[in-house]
Amino acid sequence: MASKRSAGLILHRRNAEGVVEVLLVHPGGPFWANKDAHAWSIPKGEYVEGEDAEIVALREFEEELGSPPPEGSRLFLGEFGPPGRKRISAWLIEADFDATHVVSNTFELEWPPGSGQVRQYPEVDKAAWWTIDSARTKLHKGQLPLLDALAEVLEDGGTGTCDTTGAVSAQRARLLIRAGDHAGPTAHLAPGCVQANLVVLPRTVASDFVTFAARNPKPCPIVEVVEQGTEAVRSAPGSDLRTDVPRYRLFVDGFHTASATDATGWWRDDLVSVLLGCSFSFEAALMRAGLPVRHVEQGCNVPMYITNRRCEPAGDFAGPLVVSMRPMPAAMVEQARHITEGYPGAHGGPVHVGDPAEFGIADLNAPDFGDPVDAHDGEVPMFWACGVTPQLAIVNARPEIAITHEPGHMFITDLPAGPQSA
Repeated sequence: MASKRSAGLILHRRNAEGVVEVLLVHPGGPFWANKDAHAWSIPKGEYVEGEDAEIVALREFEEELGSPPPEGSRLFLGEFGPPGRKRISAWLIEADFDATHVVSNTFELEWPPGSGQVRQYPEVDKAAWWTIDSARTKLHKGQLPLLDALAEVLEDGGTGTCDTTGAVSAQRARLLIRAGDHAGPTAHLAPGCVQANLVVLPRTVASDFVTFAARNPKPCPIVEVVEQGTEAVRSAPGSDLRTDVPRYRLFVDGFHTASATDATGWWRDDLVSVLLGCSFSFEAALMRAGLPVRHVEQGCNVPMYITNRRCEPAGDFAGPLVVSMRPMPAAMVEQARHITEGYPGAHGGPVHVGDPAEFGIADLNAPDFGDPVDAHDGEVPMFWACGVTPQLAIVNARPEIAITHEPGHMFITDLPAGPQSA
């Protein structure tokens, strides 16, 4: 069963002393009447598949507080909550708001239980501004990661270069990876930032690979070519391509010979690094629109499959197209297509929708890379070109050495993954 989802706003301001405060609401009704510690919440409400989560967040604010949210630019903070349990999509607004006159919508409840007396109670009985430290003692424990993420954004200057989730911005994510504190798939990290596949090759064959990428832009959209050194200067200043990917693969003469969390020992001075856009980059946009991203919900890696379609070769680089798969409710297929077509630098729209056998895929429950995910009744498999495609081209080309990422373990850039990003 899919986890429940809700959407809400985190209104924040600076008081007269310059201290950051956040607006929280206290739930109404007899159950919460005498509860204060960890009883408060951000203004939020549940939504169902097909609804726009951001519109729901705005609507719920008005229903719970009696007036629409104040004007101000909204920054998507991310989706929070453990897989399989309620998840919250949250947006930041920096603005003031009068919390002294709350007029909430109401609900009916039999109280006391079994008495036969049905009474009306406000959904929210009060609202108040709290400093972040005070809010940590008031906010429901399941929502505390939202405060961490807010603090992270404010620490980064609140520019919102990329969205954040779980207190992990792109820069912080790379530091966590570099320190060995995150060695798994990166789909849920730094939503709103461009994630990239990594291909590292000797200079003698790198130009052929760049040509291969240019001829096959769907699976290989070029983000940056680092001709010398180990820093992705344009897309991720301060990065280190040898340490900032959670897990690497080493190929020798076309054979995968080793995997590791640090590629420093494999690096040579004559290596050229190519960063290629990844479909993880558009997943925040799908989630903002209320579309399911099943591998994120289940806390696993995206399923990837080798297809019967061939890429256009360049030099010795050739091979089949690899695709990633996300099941979508039939009614949402066109919406998912439309959203992802706006991200040509992250593989763009799907390359196939429907019967996997037409793409040479025998069993969706047996992916060639990644993990299988659940498909619900009425859902259709959608397939996007995948950045693992170059790894099969490397097997065919057999360069003396190549370094790549482990499938699903991407390099996270500082580039915003907005529509039409490269």
